[in-house]
Amino acid sequence: MSQVFSWAQVQSIESLEQSRALRFRPEWRPLLLSYFGLAPGMRVLEVASGPGMLSRYFAAGIAPGTVVGLDLDPEFVAYARRQAKRSGMRTVEYVVGNAYALPFPAASFDAVLSYTGIGVLKHPESALREMWRVCRAGGVIAVSEAVTGPSGIEFGGVDSLSGCSEPFDGAARYWELRGRVRTSRPRRCLGSTAWPIPALFGLLASMGPSDWRLNAWGYVEAPDDSRHEERAALRRSSTSTEVEQWHQARGDEVVGPALSPEEWDELECLTVARGRWLGGARTFDWAAGLSVVATGKKPHEA
Repeated sequence: MSQVFSWAQVQSIESLEQSRALRFRPEWRPLLLSYFGLAPGMRVLEVASGPGMLSRYFAAGIAPGTVVGLDLDPEFVAYARRQAKRSGMRTVEYVVGNAYALPFPAASFDAVLSYTGIGVLKHPESALREMWRVCRAGGVIAVSEAVTGPSGIEFGGVDSLSGCSEPFDGAARYWELRGRVRTSRPRRCLGSTAWPIPALFGLLASMGPSDWRLNAWGYVEAPDDSRHEERAALRRSSTSTEVEQWHQARGDEVVGPALSPEEWDELECLTVARGRWLGGARTFDWAAGLSVVATGKKPHEA
């Protein structure tokens, strides 16, 4: 019996929506539409659309054009349809489908794109061939990936500004323990060792698109900025959430052995100490990310 794919085993819908909201802010839409090569009136396909936020985002920017979001996870597609209906959007639709066998005729779309969808596939070359097939001659192909995290650039928040001195006692130890927990999490189900993220852009380039471009954009999030009226409450909530994550992680059969019981206790204490320090300091914590998009056009037949 075939097994229905579920991304929830990797990341929750809410977490993914929040992550994409940070990377695709409404005020950036004109710039990002340009980066992805999109224009009003286009018919666009998003491959691996997930919870559907990006499809709705682009649909609002290319009106009266239309967007189709395709994803293998039925739960994501159902969620995306509910969100589109709730927002009253009639120019976006969602379908369940496989990136390796797109259920569309050749040359069906003016633009075919994927954001953080190709990088998690075992056979990205197959998906790109399908994206190429359903794109019309002269149409746009775009692949974008977030390059922050374990496989790329990483920003350490306020602690990266500390220079030679620690911002609070034990900062270096805090990040050491956090790093060991993070790297212990299984990532076998994601992507292909044959195609690391940077190589995906070269893979697309090898297909021979014209007007080849690479662009990047980034974001910085600082919810506990001292100018925020609810800074203290946000910091307490964030610290409590992080401590709860450690409670859950230490009981996980895969992640738990990454630290000894004494080290798990130490990490929780350091998390609380860091939260108190941030609550009383004049500085604030922050996180940053970076995304790269490769864009080209499918050439016309000679």
